[in-house]
Amino acid sequence: MAVAIFDHAPTAADLLQARLARGWRPTASGLKGGDRILGYAACTVTAEHRALKSGESQRDV
Repeated sequence: MAVAIFDHAPTAADLLQARLARGWRPTASGLKGGDRILGYAACTVTAEHRALKSGESQRDV
């Protein structure tokens, strides 16, 4: 039995916002070039956060 939480077909943004509202946070994947958040969830990470995590200066972003 499915339970609907939307009164419409949810968009990717709707689904992501619902997950974030419940406390979910994206997990970075370890890649050759460093840890990266992949897929649509990457839009939740700001340029400043990416720079701090990768050790880049803010002007490099």
